[in-house]
Amino acid sequence: MFKRGARVPQTVAPGAVVTLRDVARAAGTTPMTVSNVINGRKGQVGSEMFARVLAACEQLDYRPNANARHLRTNRRMTVGVIIVDPSAHYLSDPFTAAMLAGLNDVLQVAGYSIALQGASLSGLSTLPLLRRIESDGICLLTSGPPAQRRKTITQVAALGQPLVLIQDELPDSIVDGCSLTQDDAGGGAEIAHHLFQRVCKHAVMLLPSVSWAAMERREAGVRSVLEPMAQPPAFHVLRCGDEGFDDTQAAFSLHIERHGVPDVVIGGNDRMAIAAMKLLGARGRRVPLDVRVTGFNGFDFWRYASPELTTVFSPAFQLGEESARALLRRLEDGRFPWRRRLLPVVFAPKASSAPVPQTKAHRLKSEMDRTPNAATRRHLLKE
Repeated sequence: MFKRGARVPQTVAPGAVVTLRDVARAAGTTPMTVSNVINGRKGQVGSEMFARVLAACEQLDYRPNANARHLRTNRRMTVGVIIVDPSAHYLSDPFTAAMLAGLNDVLQVAGYSIALQGASLSGLSTLPLLRRIESDGICLLTSGPPAQRRKTITQVAALGQPLVLIQDELPDSIVDGCSLTQDDAGGGAEIAHHLFQRVCKHAVMLLPSVSWAAMERREAGVRSVLEPMAQPPAFHVLRCGDEGFDDTQAAFSLHIERHGVPDVVIGGNDRMAIAAMKLLGARGRRVPLDVRVTGFNGFDFWRYASPELTTVFSPAFQLGEESARALLRRLEDGRFPWRRRLLPVVFAPKASSAPVPQTKAHRLKSEMDRTPNAATRRHLLKE
């Protein structure tokens, strides 16, 4: 039984160039087995031999020659990742960061590098990945209105490389591709069922100004619950600029001045939800006693909110992993393992949306807070 950390026989003279055959000889196996290990084909190599080959590679300091591999296999061993996001700080987005981490975890084991390029819609045509072939396949995460997203997807697919589309629907016209999404609509519907099972007269949903397919699906999920209601609440969608703290609070503050304090705030993500909670607290409103608040994505932010934020946990890391696996299967077998795939989300109700029994005095105060009209406020006091 080979143990991790055990030494393998040294078979190469000091200073000599180490080859794949040298690694095979040191590990006591064949060059094909070494190739399978280097390319991450775990299913074709036993765990003991896999560890033995990795130990031989490490001890001999074996580094595969990328140029030679390219000539031999016609592969660049690189996956292009294009993120169309107007923000220059797109890597600070927790969903994007988690998705990229999952993607990289799988690809690096298989010996692939990532060529990551971010762009706004206006700068898309200048991306090096679109001007020259530098990768074996493309993973794409894009933003913009639906028609613009379809145009972007078609533009990237025209490169003739296998395409994995993340968090959007793949057009039927694109043959060599697959799409992977999470159940944003289902998550939005669960939030709505949770919030609207109690009386609600005024609800607000916070969304970024830039259109994302995932945000559209979350809004659609909420609306799917509102539409059949006999007496649905007034429902407002607020566009919150770059979805940052300041833009979100500015949009929410303006809404309160015009329409009063809502009963419910639905954050398109956790960051916007927490920005709204902070503004409510600064104005003396209590969550959830006065206003119930929810978020979306569940990237640890919910733990730092007070009270803890109701959210929906996103499988962003798994989205990256499964995207990489699908692309690797396409590169190995010539076809994707599936055309479209939907990953589940997990609704996690916390204290920020907990139903709170209300006294008559508290109900009166809540009505007063939410009523900007002075005459109506006087009428409530007479009652």
